[in-house]
Amino acid sequence: MGRQKLVKGIIAGAIVGGLITLTDRQTRVYVKTRLKSCSSKASYYVKNPADAVHQLNDNYTKYSELVSSGLTSVLDTLHQLPDLSEKRDEDGKYTK
Repeated sequence: MGRQKLVKGIIAGAIVGGLITLTDRQTRVYVKTRLKSCSSKASYYVKNPADAVHQLNDNYTKYSELVSSGLTSVLDTLHQLPDLSEKRDEDGKYTK
């Protein structure tokens, strides 16, 4: 029961906060522009689902390559750490 009240309170707060921010004219114009853009994109993808699938596939490939590259870089750095720790002398200072 308590969880339901929390979720309802958060949703109500978000709605009230959103309505309050719409009192600013620039915010209303921005929201209106973004909604029109989202609406036109959504209607385009409803009419052309193959384009949506193609774009999703391209983005997945792009970001999976970025993640893979980043992970490779992190793993290379981790493999270099033991070598760095071995280069210390008796005083704990790094040797060159």
